[in-house]
Amino acid sequence: MASFPDPESYRPFVEENFAGVASFAWSVLGSGLEAEDVAQEAFLLVYRSRVRLDRARTARPYLYRTAYRLCLSRLRRQRRRATLALLAAPLAREASPPPSDPIDWWFRSLSKRQRAIAHLHFAEGRDAGEIASELGIQPVTVRVQLTRIRARILTTSGGIAARRCTDVSG
Repeated sequence: MASFPDPESYRPFVEENFAGVASFAWSVLGSGLEAEDVAQEAFLLVYRSRVRLDRARTARPYLYRTAYRLCLSRLRRQRRRATLALLAAPLAREASPPPSDPIDWWFRSLSKRQRAIAHLHFAEGRDAGEIASELGIQPVTVRVQLTRIRARILTTSGGIAARRCTDVSG
């Protein structure tokens, strides 16, 4: 299944999975353009390492794991750049308000790993085993994180409802 001898044999795999990987990367990064860059880079890395892939298994879990790691690298780079910018101009920084959409605000408040897990579970309907395989973590970790995400949804849903009421009345 993971055998791609030439670029033309790889094309159907890319066409079938590109939108899903880009959407996944957007969930972790929060930026559409960067998400597409990550998706492209992930497909390129998977194609380059095609000879090491197990031919009996699909390349999809490896693709998502690669995309997730690329997202984490980009987020680390962004954090370093932000720190350097703060050191360079400490008084020029303005506090950015949270996004106006309460759901987006809530989603962005999750950790990077929780955003990845939430996207794969809620948006793509994957179970804990599939998510664990694609992110390279244990299924029990996925289940624990999903429990924490659900608890956070329940505790924050009151805050989201209150925020919507103040947005409407204010």
